Amino acid sequence: MTTSDNKEQQTIVITGASRGLGLALARDLARRGWRLIIDARGADALEAVRAELAQQTRVVAIAGDVTDATHRRALADAARELGSVDALVNNASILGPSPQPNLLDYPLDVLEEVYRANTIAPLALIQELRDTFTSGARILNITSDAAVEQYEGWGGYGSSKAALEQLSHVLAAEQPDWRVYWVDPGDMRTQMHQEAFPGEDISDRPLPEVSVPGLLALLTGDLPSGRYRAREVNVAGEPAHEPAPERGVRELRVALTVADYEAALRLYRDGFGLETVKEWNTAEGRGIVLAAGRGTIELLDPADSAYTDAMEAGQRVSGPVRLALEVADVRATAAALERNGGAAVHEPVMTSWGNPSQRMRAPDGMQLTLFQLPPAADES
Repeated sequence: MTTSDNKEQQTIVITGASRGLGLALARDLARRGWRLIIDARGADALEAVRAELAQQTRVVAIAGDVTDATHRRALADAARELGSVDALVNNASILGPSPQPNLLDYPLDVLEEVYRANTIAPLALIQELRDTFTSGARILNITSDAAVEQYEGWGGYGSSKAALEQLSHVLAAEQPDWRVYWVDPGDMRTQMHQEAFPGEDISDRPLPEVSVPGLLALLTGDLPSGRYRAREVNVAGEPAHEPAPERGVRELRVALTVADYEAALRLYRDGFGLETVKEWNTAEGRGIVLAAGRGTIELLDPADSAYTDAMEAGQRVSGPVRLALEVADVRATAAALERNGGAAVHEPVMTSWGNPSQRMRAPDGMQLTLFQLPPAADES
């Protein structure tokens, strides 16, 4: 292990740096004058990044796959030419099949590839670079919340990241002179995230740049080895080593038990034109999850609920649960529902709160409010 004589210009190795989080971090560090050794599988994209960042600092870009031992040796050779390495960010990884299959259907040959890229290659690169690390070197292994949560369909990718986390934990115990971090950057608007959710709009996810300040705090601060969520690391250097559990609700899912499954399927899936998220048909029963936009919870006292019924339906008809669905065109949606088994409870109305609305009834009797926001609110 060597000690760098020039702490003003530190050297970092970042894998998977041609896009996403790796590129965002490389850009930030280039502005700060760090020397960069970067890689990616796509040679053209990597060269474009090298040309951009070379205007600010020294950049060595080596195209290749981190699962390839020859490529890892090339990265280590480049590090020795520069003298030493102050930090390594194991960012490169692969998703596996898209969309993600359940474990019982997961092709095992692909699972081996996922483990080679996401678990074995990071450790192999650490082994290859270990004689170049400075005293107090930082190792950041990029992980995921899928490593600690039991998301259906994420068993392959998630377990590979869980294994990487355990490797990191043990490495931190075995190498107390290094700072070893396993870091969850959070959901990001990246190509991999889009591949994980094919056909979905992920524009609500933040850009990778949002997670960079937390990574920078780990690279330059005095935080102990451990697991961190990048967006919960205090940039001023205060640890978020044991963050509070995440609060709030990630998804509102309304579960409807319907006597006539096929009739309900026609109304909700075909009538509304909702996309199927997941569907099953087992010996225990049938079910389907339909994507229905964002979810909110509306709480009404009995008086307000009665007033809403009187406004939309002319009389008290709702039970304790009524579905209210924002649509682009109330009349057109109501007509589509009627073609698929729904029934109008009342003519369309303009409510006192300014929304075109129409009350419908599903085949099983569920009360449905179709409402349309005014143009100004809809555009905000």
